[in-house]
Amino acid sequence: MEVFENWLAELEKNKEKKTDKKESKKEKEDAKEKKEDKDKDSSPDVEMEDKTKKEDKKDLPPDTVPGLGFKDKVTAESTLKELEGRDPDYQKLAVKGLIGRAKRVLTCTRDETKISNIKEAMSLFDKFLDDFDTMHLSKQNNPYISLGIVRTCVGKAEGLISEQQKSFIEAYSSVNGEYKRLRTVSEKEGGKTWDIVRNAALKELKEKYADAKLFDDDEPTKEHLEMLLWAYSPEQARVKKTIKETKEESDSDSKSEEESNSRKRRSSARDGESPSKKKKE
Repeated sequence: MEVFENWLAELEKNKEKKTDKKESKKEKEDAKEKKEDKDKDSSPDVEMEDKTKKEDKKDLPPDTVPGLGFKDKVTAESTLKELEGRDPDYQKLAVKGLIGRAKRVLTCTRDETKISNIKEAMSLFDKFLDDFDTMHLSKQNNPYISLGIVRTCVGKAEGLISEQQKSFIEAYSSVNGEYKRLRTVSEKEGGKTWDIVRNAALKELKEKYADAKLFDDDEPTKEHLEMLLWAYSPEQARVKKTIKETKEESDSDSKSEEESNSRKRRSSARDGESPSKKKKE
């Protein structure tokens, strides 16, 4: 029995040693991976890329409409006026967000006048949402086609683009295709923001071409192109399948391409002057 017990004790010790070795090895591997990830994240290229992205975003206009509030009835009326003509989905989202914020403010307000004013504003917002659902306004939303597809359609339009459409496409390009930011970019002539201008133009076109043919052998018709130049199509899924995106080449892209071609030429020249060639000569 004593010999057997000693044998079991020795066996347990060996098991513990093996476990410790495995854990130690795993800890070293984990530490190595963490260090590699940290070095990767802190590399100059990654830092520069993140910094560039932040700067690009910083230069773009905001994507939320300013001046919205729920302080009282007058503010609520002004808010609903400010939302008129904008994308219906955004109108609903903005009003719901204001109601949520108003409810949170009510929980920490003791002033009876403020409470009464906020509740009046909320009643206006509630009525707006009821009317929104009753009138099925969400069906009037005009989803955006990507900027790349719009650029392709410009080539297909063959000079049929109006000056207003050109200005819209310039504005859409200036925000890098981030359509939400058009809510704060104004048209130079009328002073209205481009989301409102676009919706007004599309309302007319949708009524005008309600029964128009949209495609001719997978090519958009003239009537369809008029809507596509406003970054809209009644058949988005088919548009995405049949019309390729055109990406605008930036200065940095063209420079990098030139550098790449230059490197290739230098490499070809060096190959042409290889020792084996000289030997043959």
